Amino acid sequence: MSHLEMLIDSLERAYERFERLFEGVSIEEANRFPVAETAPQIKSMTWLAWHTARELDFQIADLAETTPIWHSQEWEKRFPMTVADDEQDWRHTLEEAQKIQADRVEDLLGYLRSATDTTIDYLRKLEPARLDEVIDESWTPAVTRGMRLVSIIDDAAMHSGQVIYARRLLGLRD
Repeated sequence: MSHLEMLIDSLERAYERFERLFEGVSIEEANRFPVAETAPQIKSMTWLAWHTARELDFQIADLAETTPIWHSQEWEKRFPMTVADDEQDWRHTLEEAQKIQADRVEDLLGYLRSATDTTIDYLRKLEPARLDEVIDESWTPAVTRGMRLVSIIDDAAMHSGQVIYARRLLGLRD
């Protein structure tokens, strides 16, 4: 198994975890922040799925020099919120995060599936030698394409695990 195949497998596992954990969840449950009053940084299942799709989408679009699928596939029209392209959603306050809502679980998982597929397509076409290219010199050490890809996919895996926690806090069995 190559390095890129390992990244693809890790990403697929994260997506499958999201998909499994959203089974039987209503959109009201998915949009709910399970312990907002006592732990405002624990996000809703919706926010976690949307944020994961968004980070895959926008960061891969940047690496591939393409338009994010949020726009090119018109996903933004399927969500009842407005988010700036340069919004640092990982820094959302509780109030900002609570604005991230969905009307249908199918839209959440659809955007996440599409972002996952776009990422996998990018990885399959990527020449392994490009993994060592420096893409961001503002960090010490400078960030390579490979380092960025590991970071993006690690975040997807981490957020899929957080969905387990959010689901349990809602009192739902997994």
